[in-house]
Amino acid sequence: MKKLKKYWKLALGALLVSIASVVFLQDFKSNAGASLIDGSEYHHELTIILDAAHGSDVAGKASPDGTHREYAWSRFWINQLGKHLTDIGFTVVYTAPEETEPGLTERVRRMNAVSGPAIVFSLHNNAAGCGEWKSARGWSLWTTKGVTRSDQCAEIIYINMLAFIPELPFRYDISDGDHDYEANFTVLMSKHPSVLLEYMFQDNKLDLELIENPALSLTILYILDVSFLQIERYLTTKKAA
Repeated sequence: MKKLKKYWKLALGALLVSIASVVFLQDFKSNAGASLIDGSEYHHELTIILDAAHGSDVAGKASPDGTHREYAWSRFWINQLGKHLTDIGFTVVYTAPEETEPGLTERVRRMNAVSGPAIVFSLHNNAAGCGEWKSARGWSLWTTKGVTRSDQCAEIIYINMLAFIPELPFRYDISDGDHDYEANFTVLMSKHPSVLLEYMFQDNKLDLELIENPALSLTILYILDVSFLQIERYLTTKKAA
């Protein structure tokens, strides 16, 4: 834990510069033949659908001591991510802008109302117990079952997260050749490629410290910014698997 905290103090600035000047530019340079620039107008083709965690009226989605509420954390950082992406020209759609839960079916209906190309990104905190502190730790990525374009989208996020914050505990399943877990969660079942990030365990005290670290959360947002640029390249040049 001390090593992680020291890391953020020393490297946050360098990380953001690296993301902006190295990964971003390298990605665009290597794909110069598929430029998003048409004449003098710069634009993005991909719509990003941001899916916040369970609403405030869904019971149990909190740390055992009640100091952390998943709905509030997820909505705050989803909104911050949306601002980042809007600022650089992406079209952003929110599936649950209200504080209360609209329902899983309604979330998917809102996703399916968006024209492609688009990607769904859902942000959650994990939990291992029923209101008790547990030992499970780490972040993980989830897609639907089977081989789909969602797998490669998740792999892009995994590679970037591992490159910049390798100390952060990661949970994975490589049985099918990639690092994401697979489950047919309702929010992953729209017509669009979809990735769910379970960011750390809210019922683990060490993980909860990381969840509540604003510098770390902001760093992850910048990593996601770059990841969506790379995902856009992939989804607008590849056909569905």
